[in-house]
Amino acid sequence: MGKPYSEDLRERVVEAIEAGHSREEVAEVFRLSLSTVGRLVRRKRETGSIRADKFGGYKEHVLQAHADRVRQLVSEQPDITLLEIQGHLAKHKVTVSQTAIFRFLRHVNLTFKKKPARRRTGPAGRSRCAQDLAERTAHT
Repeated sequence: MGKPYSEDLRERVVEAIEAGHSREEVAEVFRLSLSTVGRLVRRKRETGSIRADKFGGYKEHVLQAHADRVRQLVSEQPDITLLEIQGHLAKHKVTVSQTAIFRFLRHVNLTFKKKPARRRTGPAGRSRCAQDLAERTAHT
């Protein structure tokens, strides 16, 4: 993903336009597209500033307003599933996806591990009975 143009470049572009140069000339000199030059001039005219908008990393989580309720649910039932959390929130008219719940829990460091793994299955292949049968038939 690209980054916003520097404030210095933005200032020089707007100053060149205000000095009477055409947008085409300014675009060629600064190696920018005509639409970029136009947007910079329009931003200066409409807002009085040439600064770029905030760029990334500032979006709040959907569940931020309901953080206490989510924390309470997890503390009351540590092995609660995302689907169960989604159901509890739906009762309070909070519509949110399981992915958003997962991201929020990770954000607030509320990780939860389900019951530890039980006895795992063995490797695929012959069962013990099949091996015994093969050994018995090999001796005869």
